[in-house]
Amino acid sequence: MGSFWGHVDEGLFFIVIAFWWMVHAFREYIVAESQGRSMRPNIHYDVIIKRPLPIEIVFKILFPIVGFLGEFFDGGVRFQDANGNFVKLIYQQHMTIYGIFIIHGITDLMAWFKAPLIPNFNYMTAFLSFMWYGVAFYYHASMHGKEPVETIVHILPIYVMFFISAAILLEIKWREGVWTLAVRAYGVLTLGTWFSHVAFMLYVHDRFPGGEESNLDRNDPNNVVYVKAMFGLHLLANLVISFLLYGLVYVTLKFRLKISIQMPKYGLESEKLLLFKPKHYKRVKTNSSELKGHDTSSEDSSLLMTHEGQSV
Repeated sequence: MGSFWGHVDEGLFFIVIAFWWMVHAFREYIVAESQGRSMRPNIHYDVIIKRPLPIEIVFKILFPIVGFLGEFFDGGVRFQDANGNFVKLIYQQHMTIYGIFIIHGITDLMAWFKAPLIPNFNYMTAFLSFMWYGVAFYYHASMHGKEPVETIVHILPIYVMFFISAAILLEIKWREGVWTLAVRAYGVLTLGTWFSHVAFMLYVHDRFPGGEESNLDRNDPNNVVYVKAMFGLHLLANLVISFLLYGLVYVTLKFRLKISIQMPKYGLESEKLLLFKPKHYKRVKTNSSELKGHDTSSEDSSLLMTHEGQSV
């Protein structure tokens, strides 16, 4: 990771995954709402070419393997010097990050093949991947000799990494609705754009792999403030991108499949569908005589709210 291209390829990996998740999240949400049902988010989405193919999962396995091998062989295959002191410490941190992401990809592939795993095991490895990502970055940022600019560059994305891991963990519990998927996709997109930007800030980009430092003064307090402002700009820009992508998906589905969703009218009738409710309700006509324990003084019938067609 400690080079221009090391940051750019990681950033592009996260950007691709984030857009892939967002497009599927928005598409499935819009289609589900138009059909009066709830969507179910997934940790991966297949590419359909005559039959489903786990292209995303393979991508999630191969990329960290390449990163792991790069960190392992870069600078020689050694982790102790002649005196027995540990060396290549940053490389070792990076290898653990890549290693857990590799394990997540493998468990995701096993789940795709319907192997007899513990339920949601691929979700737990995804949660652990981003959780350790944040912990490793915290200690990476606090290593001795880091300049203020490089320190803050690594501290800021830690919050997003924990944000993503929390969304993944909540998705295990909340298996309906778009928000957990949308949140983790937004977080991953922010990591992707941030790492790509950091590559241009910290390293030269006119040669490969671009391991030389740029002319940016890493000790200047003004540059530290600039980095903080830029991270806020990434949060803002990616939020706008998410809104635009949702609008693009909605318009595409509206004109290609002729589907649309009704926005809720809050505060009018209690039986109206609410956009963000995980369950859908409908009105049914039930004879008052069938209602045990209810007031049967009405003339003919009463209107009850039911969940999935069962009486309350």
